[in-house]
This record gives sequence, C-alpha cells and structure tokens, in this order.
Amino acid sequence: MAKSKPYRYPLYLLAKAVAGVPLILPRSWALALARGVGRLGYCLIGRQRRKILRNLEFAYGNEKTPVEIRKIAVRVIGNMLETFVDFLRFAKLTREKAAGFIEAGNAYERCKDILQEGKGLIIMTPHFGNWELLAGIFGLQGFRGAVVGRRIYYAPYNEWIVGLRRSVGVETIYQNEAVRQVHYHLKRGEIVGLLPDQDIDRIRGVFVDFFGKPAYTMTAPVKFSLASGAPILPAFMVRQSGNRYKLIMGELIRPRVETDRETSVRHYTELWMKSFEKIIREYPEQWGWMHDRWRTKPEMIESRKREAVRK
Repeated sequence: MAKSKPYRYPLYLLAKAVAGVPLILPRSWALALARGVGRLGYCLIGRQRRKILRNLEFAYGNEKTPVEIRKIAVRVIGNMLETFVDFLRFAKLTREKAAGFIEAGNAYERCKDILQEGKGLIIMTPHFGNWELLAGIFGLQGFRGAVVGRRIYYAPYNEWIVGLRRSVGVETIYQNEAVRQVHYHLKRGEIVGLLPDQDIDRIRGVFVDFFGKPAYTMTAPVKFSLASGAPILPAFMVRQSGNRYKLIMGELIRPRVETDRETSVRHYTELWMKSFEKIIREYPEQWGWMHDRWRTKPEMIESRKREAVRK
C-alpha cells in the first residue's frame, strides 16, 4: 500500500476549487482563459517548453523552420487546457448543448451501421484535439461502451475523473483490467475507446514509422480486433475556430491474418498509426508533444529480451 501523503488532500480541494471556475464562466470565456494560461505556462514552465520544442524538432527535422516550430509549441499547452475545460464542463453538458458546437456529420449513423454487425466497435484516437469529448458525445447519443484509461494514483482524483466520464454515459476500463473488460464490452456489441498513441514499454508492441522515425507502438488494438472480430475506426475530435469542434472519422480497418499473425499485426498497426500521423500533421498544435513518443529504442527492447532469456 502506498504511503499516505497528507498534502494530497488539500491539493485535491484546491484543484476542485480552481476547476469550478470554468463552470461559472460562460464557455467562451473559460476557453479564452485556458488559451491565455497556456501561453503564460509556455513562458514559465521551462521543462515542458523544452520537451515540446525538442520533440517537434525531432519529428520535423528540416521540414519546418525554428519560427514555425515555436508557433506550434506556443499553442500546445493552451490546446491541452482547452480540452480540460470542456472535460470539466461534462457535469453540465447535454446532448443538445453538444450539438450546438460539434459538427458530427454522419458519424453516428455510420457507427450504428457498424454495430449492427454484432461484433462491437473499437474507436481509436490519439491524445489529440479533445479526446474526452469524442467519447462523451457518443455517450450522450446513447451509445453504450467504455474507454480504457489509467487509474490515477490518488483515489479522490480518480473518482473525480471517472465520475465526469460517467456523467455523459461513458464507463472507464482500467489498464490492468483491459484484456477481460474490452472483450466483455465487445461481445455485448458495444464501443470500446482506445488511446494507443503513447510510448508504454511495459506493454507488448512493435516499432513502426511515425514522422519518419521508429516509434514503439502497442499491438493490443489489432489483437483485440483479431480476437473479437470488431473493426477498428480511427476518429478525431478536431478543434475549429469559434470554439467549435469537428468530428473526423477515418477509414474503417478490418484486421485479418493474411500471411502469418505477426506480420498481420504489424501491418494493421502501421495502418492505424498512419491515420494518426496524417491528422497530427494537419493540426500539429492539437497533439500532446510533451510526451516522449520516441523514448523507447529498438536496442532497449532487444536488451530486455536477452535478459529475460538469461533469467
């Protein structure tokens, strides 16, 4: 059991108090405040600023000038805070209110048609745009399902986050329960939301191309699909001007074993990663560049494999 840290509860109460501000203000004011705080944060939080700039420079190389990279970097933190503001406002979000600022096109009808196949549906998105709102609008539309997420170390924080998702009809599957719970929801013909864009070296994966560099990428989404028959649908909640969003749906992916299983898993993992890179390149300021996406190196994985064999 983790040792209790007495400062956590006062910090939790402070966070709850600060989080009440976006609920009091009109949405447009709250989002403008988030953008302003983001610009200030970029200037003041040197460690995160350097990490964002380093990752952008690594990804784009000579494709963008230092001025272009800085313009993207300045907006990254603000975009993340805008996402958080709209997430906090889940407590007062309704289907009608969401329809007022989200352009969804035929997304709901398309998903209903897929779900009629009875295999469930895996919707995947990166930590891009407003990924929480992406799950939330499907919940508000009456779709049943859950998203896979981390259990936050401090229980009150965890209950707060999970409760916000639940307020719009979205359940949370914790990562340590994912295998069993994902299959459970898919067998029930429901939607499972995954955010598989981060480098998590403790989870089985493969190296695939991302911005021209090898990025360690989890293979679980394709394996879930192969085991259940549920197709994979990349989707993106893109922030637009005027505090609006547009839901963009990618091409439906139906993994199957074509030659051998390992080759097929790699092929379809590369396929959905390409859809992620395409949207991130189009809206680079809306992705979480503070994450060390290329942290794991091929030699690190090989070293662990050799160590496991020796043991």
